[in-house]
Amino acid sequence: MMNFPSNVGDAMSSPVITVDGETSVRDSATTMTEKGIGSLIVLRDGKPVGIVTKRDMIRRVVSKCKDPCATKIGEIMTSPIITTSKDVGILSAMRKMREHQISQMLVLDGDKMAGIISERDLIKAVSYASLASFTPLMREKK
Repeated sequence: MMNFPSNVGDAMSSPVITVDGETSVRDSATTMTEKGIGSLIVLRDGKPVGIVTKRDMIRRVVSKCKDPCATKIGEIMTSPIITTSKDVGILSAMRKMREHQISQMLVLDGDKMAGIISERDLIKAVSYASLASFTPLMREKK
């Protein structure tokens, strides 16, 4: 029998892709493109201090005609970073993201970075869980 995601650790993406706050927006965008990801965790002295998404780059660099080669990622990151534990339930994580109006969140295992959870990851997990609950009903004979 297949296990369906019930907590953030089951649905998150890992490993966490990070960038130093002094990295240019251009180099950060290149990393995101090469890795096929929608966000980066920004580090200062090896510790997570912010997050940058594609949307941040568009709103804070492109739409303001800033030079992506001269603008540092630390200048446009969202901080403080909102985090959740890998043991938190999917619905609790969804509520937290809605409450903070964010689409991606850093997942921690204790004090270590474990992964990233996105709205898309959470919606997919809820969909799988819903399908799992309907499958036995669909197999019942009348």
